[in-house]
Amino acid sequence: MSYFVQYHNLDKQRLNLTYPPFSATRLCIHTRRPNVKGADGQVFLVAGIGHPRQFFLWETFTIEEVMPKPSGLFEASGTGWQLAPPAALEGKSFDEFKAACANFVGFRCTNDLPYTRTLRKLADLHRTPGNVEQIVDFLWGLYDLVDGDHRGRDVVRRALTHYGEPVLALSVRQPHAEAIMRGVKKIEYRSSPTQVRGRIHIYASLGRYTAAKESELMAGYGINDMACDDLPRGVLLGTVELFACDGGEWHLRNPERDEVLPKPAKQPQPVWFCPY
Repeated sequence: MSYFVQYHNLDKQRLNLTYPPFSATRLCIHTRRPNVKGADGQVFLVAGIGHPRQFFLWETFTIEEVMPKPSGLFEASGTGWQLAPPAALEGKSFDEFKAACANFVGFRCTNDLPYTRTLRKLADLHRTPGNVEQIVDFLWGLYDLVDGDHRGRDVVRRALTHYGEPVLALSVRQPHAEAIMRGVKKIEYRSSPTQVRGRIHIYASLGRYTAAKESELMAGYGINDMACDDLPRGVLLGTVELFACDGGEWHLRNPERDEVLPKPAKQPQPVWFCPY
């Protein structure tokens, strides 16, 4: 069998993740190199992202079809798997492999390179469905690597949400925040709709209403076992599922209060923010 490597720059190309993440089995690569037309064997897709650049073995497939595209590219496709999670590529042996591949310029056969054996082992080790804990850890790392790419962060956030991992925090004043965590407040009213779905953090903001307004709200929610002044503020109270949106009505369910109420590591914002 022949083995080939293709490089994918995630900083320049759109980051796409399947749902469930890393579950695709029909895969493809695009290249301008005409040598792909006669290629027959297994492709390893190496992805690079971040500064300094980090490299991962992202997916592998067996070439079944090569088609020319109107743009001048060739598309090679076939059946394989995405690594779950993608495997980090680093160290002296990898640096030598990268140099031998001319820093991954173009589509190259790697049968003559010893590192190909490492790629084969990593691909077999990280077959889908993979280890959920390892996948979640990888996705959190990827979320940091795509910092500044808002679309990329949205893609990773949705993938994390698939595993029940809340990424975003919603700032809510007290006593509304407490009412949400008690399951009393099931709709959060906002001025516009949201596309966010899944579990989210509830952040009890520092903002205050007047004493009269807070007293009215506490009574309306039936919170009579503590004073509004004693409600926690400036901390994350727990998580809740945002499962539907009807205009400015955001529907919530299944609150889970944290035993320890941490302060967010990042600066809170008036509506959405990433607390970690």
